[in-house]
Amino acid sequence: MEKIDVLVIIKKTWDNEDLSLEDKIITISDAFYSVGLDIATTANYIKATPAEFDAFLSLSNLDDDIIRMISEANPPKTTWPLLASGNDDEIKKALEALTTPSRPKNESISEYVFQQMIEIAGDTPDQIISQLTGDDLFYLANKAKNFNMEDKKIKFLYSVAGQKKRGKVLSEKQIEVVISIFKDLADNNVIQRNSIDNDKELCDKVLDAIDR
Repeated sequence: MEKIDVLVIIKKTWDNEDLSLEDKIITISDAFYSVGLDIATTANYIKATPAEFDAFLSLSNLDDDIIRMISEANPPKTTWPLLASGNDDEIKKALEALTTPSRPKNESISEYVFQQMIEIAGDTPDQIISQLTGDDLFYLANKAKNFNMEDKKIKFLYSVAGQKKRGKVLSEKQIEVVISIFKDLADNNVIQRNSIDNDKELCDKVLDAIDR
């Protein structure tokens, strides 16, 4: 089958209001990948944005049961990227929230869905690190110093610890560097599980954040 023929099938399916979202996802994704179409061309042909069509295709990567649940809920297109990026529990939580009238009036549907998914997912590594206090960071800097870690990295930890104690919020770049330093500390067993230095809770928290 020629690409133009497949594009016609995709557009006809996309525009068919009688088809369920599940049927559209399966039919369109199968057709799209069968002849190696590109997202920009296809999106333009069916009069969708590339981002919208990319999110739609991403839904086809989910389990069949989850696709069916999404289809039954028929969520707004603005939520597709969020749903496509979630795990099963996050998606179920989001779909459940869409059926309840508890969404704040000043919050968009996509923002509301995102918050529901975050509640299930828990804090991200960046959020966990950003929640460390200045005292936590000073302690870890001292610990790194005792283990003869590279002086430049120790000075950086002392610097961000001081900033935190003064009430400053660390930037994304600073958090990225802190995470890199913590990974080095973990690699060298400076931070480890079941620490005998009376700092098990802090060490475990850091190791959870860096997935060690």
